[in-house]
Amino acid sequence: MITPEEFPYVTSVFVDDCFTYKDLDIKLNTYKPFSHLILTGKNGSGKTTILNAINTYLSVLLGLDPDLKGNPTLLQSSLYSQLRGATMEGGRTGWKNIVDIENKSENYDKLRKIKLYDYSPYSTTYGDKFIPIQSSRIVFSYFKARRDIRVNLVETPTKESNFTEALSKPDSGKYLSENFQQYLVNKKVAQAFDRLDNKEDNIRSTEQFFEKLTETFRSIFDDNRLTIEFVRERYETPLKLFDERTVTFNTLPAGYSGILRIILDLFIRVDLVRKQIGNNTHDPCGIVLVDEPEVHLHLELQEQVMPLLTKLFPNIQFIIATHSPAVIASIKNATIFDLTTKEIRVSEDVVGRSYSELMVSHFGINNEYSTIRHVLV
Repeated sequence: MITPEEFPYVTSVFVDDCFTYKDLDIKLNTYKPFSHLILTGKNGSGKTTILNAINTYLSVLLGLDPDLKGNPTLLQSSLYSQLRGATMEGGRTGWKNIVDIENKSENYDKLRKIKLYDYSPYSTTYGDKFIPIQSSRIVFSYFKARRDIRVNLVETPTKESNFTEALSKPDSGKYLSENFQQYLVNKKVAQAFDRLDNKEDNIRSTEQFFEKLTETFRSIFDDNRLTIEFVRERYETPLKLFDERTVTFNTLPAGYSGILRIILDLFIRVDLVRKQIGNNTHDPCGIVLVDEPEVHLHLELQEQVMPLLTKLFPNIQFIIATHSPAVIASIKNATIFDLTTKEIRVSEDVVGRSYSELMVSHFGINNEYSTIRHVLV
């Protein structure tokens, strides 16, 4: 079991060359055990490019290899051998050239331009700490801005090993988003067999899973009477609302669909980690990247999305990119970096402040009406 004190959270991101930016060093605040990172900036400032590169880099360290072609194990070994040769630079562990991999791809250059640092004096490099960690024991995922999903229909229960094996593949996010109804059905069927076999611990664990999931759905939909139904005849898990209407995951509006895509993906990953280590109360460590968590969300849900995620998954470090003042004003223990102005702030500076004030002080608008007045003139 990996504790937050042991897990190698990101403490600094160095951008060597990203569009117009050179030698950009983003040092995260020293919150314990980690700081979240919020990237802001104008369109085209490089937020998504940096997220993509971090995703590629960490995926290679974990052996997932989503973009670089070739054998993931060999790529990981090659990267590991390069990192082991890194030297201390001014008291900071790091490296000049991240990796020299012969395999080329469209994201090869981006990978070379993002460097992650670890400030711990007890480790040689960031990669040195990260590579020994089994990907099945942590949570790692990347949610791009476009999160439309189409949930596959369920025909029969399947083996849980299908989901466990999917976590070691580069398209695990797509697999989980398309098959999370399958996962819910599998848990319901397994619960029925556990009742026949009087496996009380398993029964209670499944009950707690669905209780927590229902509680989360009620918060998102602002509906204290919402329930997750189970239609045995069709292997469906529709949501029943307070007015007795039922909706399926494929008929949800885009905003709800986008946020549930994140929630359900992480619920499944956490559940699988807990089963791997045999502890139903463990909160796994990990790193999750989210591009525009506010996409398609009403302002009220924009305020709620990050507090909800950090509460549900307290040991996961979130690295996000956003345009929303509602998002940056909602989350604690975070470092906020604006790629346009190069300004860095901590969450104490922005949490709870009015949106109009943040639009002026952080997003650079003269006042909340300045853009409208300019257009009218």
